[in-house]
Amino acid sequence: MLNIIFIALALALDAFAVALGVGCGTQMKLREKSGIVISFAFFQFLFALLGAGLGNYIDKNIFNITGYISGTMILLIGMLLLWEGYKDDEACMYANLEFWTYIVLGISVSIDALGVGFSALYNFDLSLIFGNTLIIGLITAILTGTSFIVVKYIKNFLIVEKYADYIGGVVLIIFGLKMII
Repeated sequence: MLNIIFIALALALDAFAVALGVGCGTQMKLREKSGIVISFAFFQFLFALLGAGLGNYIDKNIFNITGYISGTMILLIGMLLLWEGYKDDEACMYANLEFWTYIVLGISVSIDALGVGFSALYNFDLSLIFGNTLIIGLITAILTGTSFIVVKYIKNFLIVEKYADYIGGVVLIIFGLKMII
């Protein structure tokens, strides 16, 4: 259970950083903030669920997914998060928040959950997969909502966004190495 919480936090930190960027750049109403929270949480949950289901199917029917394969995938996703933190992106994003914006942003922060679900959750039974992916979605909702509260108190958004990606990346790298070794 502790492992899934750390994985969920690592995944949610990316959503947290993006929500900070949107929150500092766009004057948002409660409805818009709620839309972002729901979108990010839903897609983190959905992609983790789809990845875990696919991994479970492949592991049971096609070939056995080993710790080396899954650990390498988690390691690569962690390295991708580190790369995102390293890139010099604009701290604040100015977005026109329409329905499709919520979808695109939700998918963009959740793609890594597909790989994590595939490589870290595949070997559970379906009820545990569902429960674990719900935890991922819930933690994402909490961190995304928190970002909209703290955004008005943060002076240097770029540093906070970078550290969120760095911390998430390091956590996933540690889990990936643990799975490989």
